Amino acid sequence: MHAMNRWGRCAVAALAWVASWPMLAQVPGGQVFRGNFENVADAPASDAEAARFLTQATFGPTRAEIARLRGIGYDQWLDQQLDMPATLTRPWLDQLAANPEFSLNSGHRVDRFWTQAVFGQDQLRQRMAFALSQILVVADSGGIDTRMIAEYADLLTRGAFSSYRSLLGQVTFSPTMGQWLTYVRNRAAYASGGSIVLPDENYAREIMQLFSFGLVKRNLDFSLQLTGGQPTPTYDNTIIGELARVFTGLSYGRTNFAGATFGNNTNVDFMLPMMCFPMVSASNTNYSANGVTYHDNAAKTIFDGIVLTAVGNNAAGCNQDINAALDRIFNHATVAPFISRQLIQRFVTSNPSGAYIQRVATVFNNNGAGVRGDLGAVIRAVLMDSEARNSPSGNFGKLREPVLRMSALWRGLDVVQGQPVPAGSSDVGNISMTLGFDSSFGQRPYNSPTVFNFYEPDFQNPGPLQNANLFSPEFQILNESSVSRMNNTIQNRVADTGWFTVAGIYTCGAATRPCVQYDSYMTIIQTANATTYGQLIDELGLRLMYGGMSSNMRSTLLTMLTSQATPTTNDQRRDRIRDVIRVIVMSPEFAVQR
Repeated sequence: MHAMNRWGRCAVAALAWVASWPMLAQVPGGQVFRGNFENVADAPASDAEAARFLTQATFGPTRAEIARLRGIGYDQWLDQQLDMPATLTRPWLDQLAANPEFSLNSGHRVDRFWTQAVFGQDQLRQRMAFALSQILVVADSGGIDTRMIAEYADLLTRGAFSSYRSLLGQVTFSPTMGQWLTYVRNRAAYASGGSIVLPDENYAREIMQLFSFGLVKRNLDFSLQLTGGQPTPTYDNTIIGELARVFTGLSYGRTNFAGATFGNNTNVDFMLPMMCFPMVSASNTNYSANGVTYHDNAAKTIFDGIVLTAVGNNAAGCNQDINAALDRIFNHATVAPFISRQLIQRFVTSNPSGAYIQRVATVFNNNGAGVRGDLGAVIRAVLMDSEARNSPSGNFGKLREPVLRMSALWRGLDVVQGQPVPAGSSDVGNISMTLGFDSSFGQRPYNSPTVFNFYEPDFQNPGPLQNANLFSPEFQILNESSVSRMNNTIQNRVADTGWFTVAGIYTCGAATRPCVQYDSYMTIIQTANATTYGQLIDELGLRLMYGGMSSNMRSTLLTMLTSQATPTTNDQRRDRIRDVIRVIVMSPEFAVQR
């Protein structure tokens, strides 16, 4: 009994000790002792392997995360990330806007995006939400309210590992999407001025073309299904018109319904999901859906000859009709390869093999427990597939889009977050991350010019890539001018004066902008020679290029450093470090993720 009491006290003490570890304290309790302290069988074999995985799975590797991944292995790292709660945008903006001195605008939302991308612990969730935002696209380029965009971003973040069917439903009822694709207050056909006004078709078209199964039918490996030697279309204009009748009757949610009608904003809450509205007889006598609701409750024939039967002419019938259509869309056979391929492109490679797509699509169809559309299982399959984890070869890889270039630099250099703006300014409490640089990138989160995203998954850059029939989505926003602006902006932040850069006795503690502390790099070249320069290059190569720097590039950088005068002061050492970073940032090897 006494021995048991002593063991119990020791166990409690041990648990308290483990819980005090900063990193593990943030990990869901069920994962801390996973594996019973046995050796980790699936740990990356090297820092470079760990950094490469983290380049794919996060907004960029850090030294600390490389070490942690090697300590716990891929499987446990994924378990922890899938269990981690979401870091959200709108609560932060609401907190800022509560200060009467504060004037909220879209720049504050973008600042928050970067803060979450660079400093958020839920890295995989944030990356997944960013990937989904390029499939289920909305943008503030149409003048949509900043908080509505933030709430939509949070919708994707919360649902990043949920069922794709559930996410598709939330997107459909989102007032942000309703505004973006103009189907909020969409009505069944009605007579006006002697003509019939038909329902808006935007959402009906895009939910098929972009959000689910695309223009043509695909096999599980994304190969085309053919009819008479030609690709088999998934829908035509008639089907768009039929499906448009489904997405009618939705208007904004309300805090209460006193004085509220389908067409007014009385007591509206733009953060609530849209609803089938009104619940009572419509006042417009020209309305042709039996004069009860604004939803077209009659039977409809959609793709593949599927018939949606007539529903009750009330809110319940409206919801039933919309959800029946969403079920049919979600269960279309082409959804699995269509969505799986785009997720592979966003995380791993622009030209996955058919076998890779098929393996991931198979998991989309069945997560192993009979569940379809489990996005948590799908992203695990994307990242742990043999093609993702094997050494890259041939045409494997993808161009790093501007956002991922910038975030990789911030995280790789362990940037320190700036301090909130003090009182006395309209930006009080805000943390400035962007400094307006995203205007140089051609890519501002949730600001794509159209519903087709900043670039399309099937884009082929004219020239050698197109001639080789290779897809290169991210190249669609690049040209000589944009490449120059982006590289100049990035190197200004990293190697010039756009960030605070400090060394020696100075610290980042008082910085009001992102700040890089150079001491650890200057320690390496305190005695500068070919050996220590090589160590500096290797360290930056690991942090920024996941150990993938070619021997030729390393040799060129080493020659560049050794051909200069030996630094004898901290300022001179910092200049050498900046030189290396500047060349890495502008190199093709950094631009391409392998």
